[in-house]
Amino acid sequence: MRNEVFYRASSEKDLSELLPIITQRARKGLEGGPMDIVLRRPSKNRLQEEKYHAMIGDIHHQCFRANTPEGVKAVLVNQFALEMEEQGTPLANPGEKVWDWKSQEAVYVRPSTTKFRKYEAAQFIEFLYATGVDLGVSWSEKALKAYESYKEARAA
Repeated sequence: MRNEVFYRASSEKDLSELLPIITQRARKGLEGGPMDIVLRRPSKNRLQEEKYHAMIGDIHHQCFRANTPEGVKAVLVNQFALEMEEQGTPLANPGEKVWDWKSQEAVYVRPSTTKFRKYEAAQFIEFLYATGVDLGVSWSEKALKAYESYKEARAA
């Protein structure tokens, strides 16, 4: 048996169909020892990731080529986290400042986009659009295509 199994229920019908399957797998899994069973709301989706990575790529290529893409992403995520905090809706998994006792300076660990909730990822996309407009970014075909897929998924 794999280490982790994922099921999604969107209705009571889905749940009633999945419960016997989940119960059977859990019973089998218990043969190997204790198990964790987790219930959670869906986090961001792959379409959201594709969209904001394409947008970050456009902002990097058009405005900040002297920096690495990872550096530009770190700055954008930090700015987004600060804006969310100012609005009174801080990220569920915010960054943190940690004291480096050896170098005697604070080290900032930025929030991780992998831990964004669906709502936060949607807000991040809106933040990136506003930032891109402020910077005069012309969105690439890749970013526009990802946006069309994203819009269709949100409408469904």
